[in-house]
Amino acid sequence: MKRALEQTQEEDKNQPNEEVKANKHNKAADKSVKLKVIMIAGYNGTKFFGSQKQSEKDIRTVEGEIEKALFAQELIYKKDFGNLKRISFNRATRTDKKVHALQNFFCCKLRANSSEMGKIRDDLKKSLPEDIRLFALLRAPNKFNTKRSCSSREYLYYLPSFCMQPLADKTPYENCCTYRIEGLDVINKVTEMFKGTNKFHNYTQGIHPKMGKAQRYIMEFKAERTLVVEGLELIEFFIKGQSFLYNQIRKMIGMVTHVLRKGLPIEVIKNSFKDNLFITPLAPGDGLMLQRVCYDHYNKAKEELSLIHICRCRRIERCRSRWSPYH
Repeated sequence: MKRALEQTQEEDKNQPNEEVKANKHNKAADKSVKLKVIMIAGYNGTKFFGSQKQSEKDIRTVEGEIEKALFAQELIYKKDFGNLKRISFNRATRTDKKVHALQNFFCCKLRANSSEMGKIRDDLKKSLPEDIRLFALLRAPNKFNTKRSCSSREYLYYLPSFCMQPLADKTPYENCCTYRIEGLDVINKVTEMFKGTNKFHNYTQGIHPKMGKAQRYIMEFKAERTLVVEGLELIEFFIKGQSFLYNQIRKMIGMVTHVLRKGLPIEVIKNSFKDNLFITPLAPGDGLMLQRVCYDHYNKAKEELSLIHICRCRRIERCRSRWSPYH
């Protein structure tokens, strides 16, 4: 009887220790499910008020819809829902209201297992709205950041060709759809003025010419081709740069249109880069599309993750016709 009592007391002493060990194990297991992933997605921006999540709940954004889908699939905790910083969320680039993206990169930490990435991707697709398409879900290196690791961004802009028609022509508005531009050489002489490193304080808001972030490097800016959609001729512009300011590309397009329509000398564009205030027109956001996010420099340094092949993956190319507003 005495021996049985002593044995019971020893079991009672060991029980709390076992519970503590179990709790520690559960916490460790809970931490292990935090997996850093990369989401490559495209979206039609027509019904979005930009890509970045806003504090107002009624404003529909791309990141807001992605967060809802992640929560619906129980990939983020309830305590983390509503605060993207808690899951270390970052994006390669932000897009404005009604701007489309054929490919954008998002990175965050999810409650996921690396062995179930394919299943998680398929389930996540079901929770996303029709105007967001998930192309790939990949495990990310610990120090990878979609914005800082990005070397350049590529955009396309589609502009009706009659917008380039000189004001002196005075073509009736009802005949604008039948207007056809004669070659792109004149346009490209103007776009050539933007290439290189310049101060783009007049192509955004709230930035002074003396600020370092006013300087941006434009690698390429040209009118590539024309295409006819439902009888309307469009000009496809290609823009590539390291990074862009708010509204910068739309104001660049607006400036090119302004110079050609009014027959202004192209030196006007050089003057807009000087330390002065210059009013630049803003083109609509509907025709702008983020085409590609490039990680060329990162891939050269980090061979274990080749994002070059991801950028060119066939799934994205097949969806080009669906996400491009005019293809």
